[in-house]
Amino acid sequence: MPSRFELGGVNLQKTLEGMSIFVAATVLLGGVQAPSTTDRTVTVRAVRSYRGESRTQVDAFLQVPYRWIAPSKDSPGALLSYQLSVRVTDSTGLTLMKESWQNHADGRLGGTEAFGVEVIHFSVAPGRYRLAVDVRDSTSGQSASSAIELQGFAAPPPASDLLLSPQIRLATGTDSVPQAAEVRWGPMVVTAAAQLELTPLRSSAFYLLEAYSPEPAQGTLEMVVSDSTGRAVVHTAPTPIQVAAGGGVLNGRLDLAGLPPGLYTMKALLDLGHGSIERSANFLMHGVGETLQKEVVRREAARVPDEGYFAQMSEDSVEVARAPLDIIAESEELATWNKSLSLTAKRRFLARFWTARDPSPGTPRNEAREGFYQKVAFANREYREAGRGSTPGWLSDRGRIYLRNGPPDDIKQQGAHGEGGRLQSRALAWEVWRYTSSGKDRFYIFVDRTGLGTFRLVRSNDVKENGLMNWNEFFGRDDIEEISRFLGRDVFR
Repeated sequence: MPSRFELGGVNLQKTLEGMSIFVAATVLLGGVQAPSTTDRTVTVRAVRSYRGESRTQVDAFLQVPYRWIAPSKDSPGALLSYQLSVRVTDSTGLTLMKESWQNHADGRLGGTEAFGVEVIHFSVAPGRYRLAVDVRDSTSGQSASSAIELQGFAAPPPASDLLLSPQIRLATGTDSVPQAAEVRWGPMVVTAAAQLELTPLRSSAFYLLEAYSPEPAQGTLEMVVSDSTGRAVVHTAPTPIQVAAGGGVLNGRLDLAGLPPGLYTMKALLDLGHGSIERSANFLMHGVGETLQKEVVRREAARVPDEGYFAQMSEDSVEVARAPLDIIAESEELATWNKSLSLTAKRRFLARFWTARDPSPGTPRNEAREGFYQKVAFANREYREAGRGSTPGWLSDRGRIYLRNGPPDDIKQQGAHGEGGRLQSRALAWEVWRYTSSGKDRFYIFVDRTGLGTFRLVRSNDVKENGLMNWNEFFGRDDIEEISRFLGRDVFR
């Protein structure tokens, strides 16, 4: 079975200290079995790391399945709404932390294998603790609970717990604030996961491990993947590592393409000269059939929020999405956009642009964005201008008016040939668009001066649009009378 092993390392950063509790969420797909509304499990995974002065940092990941969350009929967009409660108690039962919050998801994910991941952070002193989680469906009142036992480090350990993730990357200048379901781990940005779930389409397992040493140390790191019977199916060669005084963060990636479906255990074997220590975590590999089916749902769900819509776009696609915004943007609103921005910065720019126009904040969908790009697609399909240097439909005069105002309330079209193919006296085709539902009676007159479907705006009562001085050269007397009757006014004076 082919695999690829990559390893990176950085010095442990003090930025991990003093993190207050915060929550982030994302939508992922998982689960080996078919959806069941009676299976109300909540997966909880905690990763412990040492922070000095006998403090243990706990990063807990909570996986909330949407299969049993019922859509709310009263909320816009049929949201899934649920309340989460988290409680941390010590060995005596004393409550040390209690937090509750409300969360939402797209209603179309109800009854599917999609799930949300919540992230919380807290620190504890040496001792035994219990982390309890309760999830309650706001619509049906059904609830699910889960709990795990934790042990605070009594002394500096040789390593943290092993963290597995679908993606770990080096932070950039645009990552000052983590995005939804991302955790800032020193100089790294980690995508949260209560249990790593891989598929043939997403087969890379990212891992992170903190190593601790009072003095600079050299050693090796080996990664072992075992199946449910304990048989090792992947075993990397010992990789040389260096750890600075105080400790360091080791992170890497295993490409597990070709691994059969099932439950696996990944082990990190770390040796800094004092004997090998082991840290492990489980993950799932899904099969091809269910992966293809779920990938469709995943992509549709990811495209619902503004960030998800632009997140998968390439550089070229981002530029294409940005271009028609000139038609609807306010003055100076696009001033900070330039081609030197990073791809990540451009994606976030577009997401912010549309979030500001969201008619239903607090719901996953942005109807304004969806409607606009549907208009762009329609304009490109219906108003594209052929010939040399063909123009996208949205850039044409008809496309521009359509993007700005939507479809006309009334339209009058006249080609070079009339009904039944009878030749008309007029030589040019024209169209008249009229808008009345907005309370303003506006009209736009277009003429195809080339005979190739290239319609130009020649006259309008819209002060934002410029007509042509010689507009009357394109119409005969019959044209003028027909347009005047359609609009109920003499527009050619």
